[in-house]
Amino acid sequence: MKKAVVGVLALLAGLSLAQQVDYREAARAAAALARLQTVAEKASGEEKLLQWAQEVKARAERSYEAQDHFKALREAQAALLLYRAAQGAPKEKEGMGGEVRRDRPAPERGKPGLKARRHPGFGPGERREALAQRVKAQAPKAVERAEKELAYYRGQDPLVRSLIAEAKARLDKEPGRAFLLAQAALALISAERGF
Repeated sequence: MKKAVVGVLALLAGLSLAQQVDYREAARAAAALARLQTVAEKASGEEKLLQWAQEVKARAERSYEAQDHFKALREAQAALLLYRAAQGAPKEKEGMGGEVRRDRPAPERGKPGLKARRHPGFGPGERREALAQRVKAQAPKAVERAEKELAYYRGQDPLVRSLIAEAKARLDKEPGRAFLLAQAALALISAERGF
């Protein structure tokens, strides 16, 4: 009798935990959709990619309304990646040189005018170059992974196929955009399969 009661209590505890996860997932999806809305309002860039992003955004909103929160989250992530790809490479920030701002305290000591310590010989330009090299190396792997996942899970979404084809076409000239397109395709594949 005690084992049965303990079993029922464990089952109830598991069910209540499973419902809490659903609330968390709903909150994550709502946050992603809110962020997507703000990005979509300011979006500019390549028209083709913007249209795809708007299509995926509409899908995410429909999924959220249908209470399919995981799918809405993944589709919102894919739309954000598409908006980033449409905007292209981020413009270099002005004022990344060596000037010292005296109106704000430095992060590590709280004294005005001091800059945060940097590794010698590794300034903003070197970081951008390192990031560009890393993206250039990762883009073919991401495109290949998207192709393989689409084939393995037998994805039926024509937009995913278009994204992968576009990523392949841009691989040599624009590896950054190709990487973002492949990541968006992977997010849509994940949304379609449900995990």
